[in-house]
Amino acid sequence: MSNAQLKHCISGTSPKATDEGARVGRLRYLREVSLFQDLRSNDLALAAIADLMQERSYAPGTRIIEEGTQNSEMYFLISGSASVFKNTPEGEPFKVAIIEASLASTERAFFGESSLIDDEMRSATLLSETECHCLVLTRQSFEQLSREHPQWALPLFRSLTSLVLSRLRKTNTDLSLLYRALISEIRG
Repeated sequence: MSNAQLKHCISGTSPKATDEGARVGRLRYLREVSLFQDLRSNDLALAAIADLMQERSYAPGTRIIEEGTQNSEMYFLISGSASVFKNTPEGEPFKVAIIEASLASTERAFFGESSLIDDEMRSATLLSETECHCLVLTRQSFEQLSREHPQWALPLFRSLTSLVLSRLRKTNTDLSLLYRALISEIRG
C-alpha cells in the first residue's frame, strides 16, 4: 500500500473509506511502528491506542513543533517530510536532520516522544517541507491509557526508554568523535 493510499485509508478521506476502513488503516500503520513492536499481535491494544490518536495535516512551511516551547504531543508521520532545526547560540536555525515518511523504510517515522514523559521545553523545531499528515498522541491520552490499561502502557514505556537510551548512546559516541577531531585539529 502506498503512502497516499495509507493516508486516505487512515484519515477516511477516500470516497470509499468508512470509519472501519480508517480504523483498519490506523491499525496497519501502528503495526509498522517500532514503538508498538510488543503490541503488534494485540489488536485490542492497538485499536485502543488508535482511537486515542488525532489526525492532523500540515501545509508545507508549517511549524509542527517549535524549539523552546512546551507541547505535550507525539507525532507519527504518515506521509510527507519535515526538517529538524536546532537554534545556534546566536539564535540562528541550523538544519540537523530531515524526517521522511517512506514506504521503503522499515521504520515508520515519529517524533516528539519525550513529551509523553516530561514537561520540558521542546529541544528542536520541526518544519514541514511538504504536506505532512500525522497521527498525534497527547500525553493526556497516553496517561489515560496508562491508568486504564497498564498492561499495554508498560511495553510502550519500555520501548520509549530503549529509544531514549539508544539516542543517548549515539550522542555520547558523536561527542567523543567530535572531541577527538577537535583535539586532533588543535594539535595539528
